[in-house]
Amino acid sequence: MIVSILGTRGGIGSTTLLSNLYQLIKEEGKNPHWLSLTAPFPPLFSQNNFNWEKIFSIKRNIPEFDRNKCNSCNECVLLCVYNAIEHSHDEYKIHSHLCNSCGLCISCCKQRALDFTLTDLGGIYTNPTLNNSLLKLVLNAQELISEWHISNIFNFLKKHISKNETCFIDISSGYKELWGEFFKLSDIVILYTDDTLVWDIIYQSLSQQSTKLILAVTKSSYNEFIKSGYSYAIPVPYNKEIAISSIQGEIVKDLFFYNSLQSIKSIINEPVTK
Repeated sequence: MIVSILGTRGGIGSTTLLSNLYQLIKEEGKNPHWLSLTAPFPPLFSQNNFNWEKIFSIKRNIPEFDRNKCNSCNECVLLCVYNAIEHSHDEYKIHSHLCNSCGLCISCCKQRALDFTLTDLGGIYTNPTLNNSLLKLVLNAQELISEWHISNIFNFLKKHISKNETCFIDISSGYKELWGEFFKLSDIVILYTDDTLVWDIIYQSLSQQSTKLILAVTKSSYNEFIKSGYSYAIPVPYNKEIAISSIQGEIVKDLFFYNSLQSIKSIINEPVTK
């Protein structure tokens, strides 16, 4: 089962919320998995000295120039709708983070100076000493995470974890252009927000999908959600002690916070129909 968390803004931060939920489930004797995408690795886990090993390579066919054949006609640059090809000082460079691997530049080149090369764009790393339960995504410099990356990562996870195991996916607040993939591919999505309008839009647009949605809201915005009819919203507190615990990599011991985690956990443990 894959549980993703998406956030719109601060509060305690979605990483703090999810990492403490992970720890709570782990203390029950279960062995959940964790994957950090764009988000920094949680301080709660950083006390471990990791020897990271790559267990999955993210590869894609990227065009490559044969400079012996290229006559610098510049046609590939003009035709590339993704602006992925740079021509400077008689040198051509293809930016993999912009390239969509459509192959148009290859087909248009009369000199046959371009061909696909399977390129390693980064991968998923783990710490074998912890049963490969903690994972993180590391992409090459300038490589930007996209829907294509998310799709490949989910395909890997479905092979890496069993149906009886849970994997929590953490991504920094924002990245709304990727939310559609998370809603489509996750079994459960926790939305952590203080914006009723965001929830209105998401709830209406996903009403026909089987993905289970959990609404976690900042405690300060809880009354607004209640007034809007969202009585199932789970309030999450924030105070100085929680902030200090989070920064120092400690488990948050605030009772209200703990009860919020228990409420989220109980929903996660309900049968998933997807």
